[in-house]
Amino acid sequence: MKSPKQHLIGLFAVLLGATTVACGSGLQVQTDFDPAVDFSSYATFAVLEEAGDATAPGFWDARIKTAMASTLTAKGWRQVDSADEAEVAVGYQLTTDERSSFQTVNTGWGGYGYGGYGGWYGGGTMGTSTTTETRYEVGTLIIAMFDIAQEKMIFVSVGSKTIEERQQTPEEAQANINKIVDEMLKDFPPGSS
Repeated sequence: MKSPKQHLIGLFAVLLGATTVACGSGLQVQTDFDPAVDFSSYATFAVLEEAGDATAPGFWDARIKTAMASTLTAKGWRQVDSADEAEVAVGYQLTTDERSSFQTVNTGWGGYGYGGYGGWYGGGTMGTSTTTETRYEVGTLIIAMFDIAQEKMIFVSVGSKTIEERQQTPEEAQANINKIVDEMLKDFPPGSS
């Protein structure tokens, strides 16, 4: 028989397999939650080690977990060491997706002329079209929270943003992920505004 912690990790894996988000140039956030849940009844949380992404590049796994813990602590919740001690389990998944956008530019003459026949005096149109492909990478961060006692998901936030290619210092990287997580959880807990 699965423990509550193993069951939550399994639920988390199913959730992540079914989630997709549209891309955008800035951070786009979508949240959803169980409206029957009284979020004011929770006081403790644990960040699930197993529900993170240890394969995240560099130190991003630790940065994301630090940002989630800091944001929830700032909202009045207290972090505990294990899911066995917590009321809510928090996990995340980080994915990247390479995308393309296409831009077509038309140059030259076209569609003008005597009598609307195109070109002057019935001649053809002169012009060219050039299509340019731009490739970019979109990162998606999914933060999910589970009620441990009831073994059910209570909140999810999905943030998606084009990944910047510039090199960041470790401090800049942590500050950047802190801003992203703060934005993803800005209206958390639901109904507190």
